[in-house]
Amino acid sequence: MHKFKRNRLTLALVAAIGSAGIAGTTSAAVHLSDDGQGQVLIYPYYTTRAGNDTYLSVLNTTALSKALKIRFLEGKNGRAVVYFNIYLSPYDIWTAAVVNTPDGAKLVTADKSCTAPAIPAGGKDFTNFAYSGAAFEGIQQSGGDGETTSLDRTREGYFEIIEMGTITNTAINAAITHASGVPTNCAVVQAATMDMGPASELIVGGQSARAFKATGGLSGTASLINVAGGIDYGYAPVVLEGFFPQAVENIWFAGQHDLPDLSFADLTSLVHYKGSVVSSTWYAGEDSVGALLMHEKIINEYVLDSATLSGTDWVITMPTKRYDVPVHNPSVVTDHTQLFSPFTRKFWLGGACERFQYRFTNRENYSISFVGFTGEDGSVPLCWTSTVVGFSKTPGLAVNNSLLGSTNKTELGSYLENGENGWLKMSFNETDISVVNDQIDGNGFRHGSATQSLTSINGDTYFGLPTVGFMVQDFINQNAAPGILATYGGNFNHKYTTGISRLPQ
Repeated sequence: MHKFKRNRLTLALVAAIGSAGIAGTTSAAVHLSDDGQGQVLIYPYYTTRAGNDTYLSVLNTTALSKALKIRFLEGKNGRAVVYFNIYLSPYDIWTAAVVNTPDGAKLVTADKSCTAPAIPAGGKDFTNFAYSGAAFEGIQQSGGDGETTSLDRTREGYFEIIEMGTITNTAINAAITHASGVPTNCAVVQAATMDMGPASELIVGGQSARAFKATGGLSGTASLINVAGGIDYGYAPVVLEGFFPQAVENIWFAGQHDLPDLSFADLTSLVHYKGSVVSSTWYAGEDSVGALLMHEKIINEYVLDSATLSGTDWVITMPTKRYDVPVHNPSVVTDHTQLFSPFTRKFWLGGACERFQYRFTNRENYSISFVGFTGEDGSVPLCWTSTVVGFSKTPGLAVNNSLLGSTNKTELGSYLENGENGWLKMSFNETDISVVNDQIDGNGFRHGSATQSLTSINGDTYFGLPTVGFMVQDFINQNAAPGILATYGGNFNHKYTTGISRLPQ
């Protein structure tokens, strides 16, 4: 079965792929890039809180022109706050920044590369359109969801860039290519009549305007920069290769259209696991992507040293949650909504909270374990699409130093003697969660109770939840002489464990 929430265009795409079959090659299955270049870039976090701005880049390392979709999504429920197309000529790079406004956030850029629509000189304000208005039950990408509709919600989230196709039309290539530092004529790709889609009949310069298949070669960077604090938390996005479905010519959509998204991924995933490659097939593209990001455990360090006034925040983002978790108002008498694996709760005021177990270990190898739910240590589960986990030396109290200033957060107290520093292991192994209308798995099967796992058509079960993210920490030198930089920051990717089992055929 296909997920009922998928739109007609996506269903047609899936049908086309299913009728053509999938080649048994690496290029015909979505997988994590092993060289930092690919067709899709997932940036786990942006923020304008606590004095931070977010600077970003996307680089076309190839000799082919590219049509890209960029989408910024707020952190509570993964609703889009702005999206548009970027057109990169060969070897081009596009840069921009997300900055604060009195009400929310906006995107600004001084880059000359073509976007459609064009980014205004004063920047493009993020909007609350996708999470305001009447609340709709089910899996939607617009409408109220029980949470605040304030523009403040746009101040943190994550973003993704998807290659829609390569540009082979000579005239369009010439229009987006830089001459003396400026593209020749961005109006060509910004025109309302521009159509590069697979069914396009548009002729430009005597040639078809249709884009050709994506070829990858994209890379990027992002930096959370706090100018006043003198800190730069730089990171690289998670990169997917083989994303592009082999049976379609391109997945181009106009800049005013929200598609394509991660649901357009190839329906076969490849995951390196214990020295071999697990190839799994799925009914939905978002499950292919989810399989690549499934983790049983997240592992990273924390530092809360008093001498250096240090602090630690973890970013944990679940990019496929928006496709699998329905909005459900508990006051609605009859719940008709359906939940999809591997998530176990539905979204309303307070989010859709995933429980976890966690184990603190200090640097002297003393450990203590907990279950992540609202309890005596003051912690709460991971309730948002992008959650920031803060750390406190005193259980039940707010974190000593919230580096990212997130409002989508959970706070953990260590309980540890000599617990100013150490490491944490967060585990996802919840089973038998009561849920109305069952949980529908990646193979179309229905489960009477929900479990943090995802099973493919060919019987591969991936345990945990699909996550990306990193840890940030800072240190302050209180004894620095005047004029000497006294604040230092670092960014470190999470480490993971993966669990996959194959069920009897």
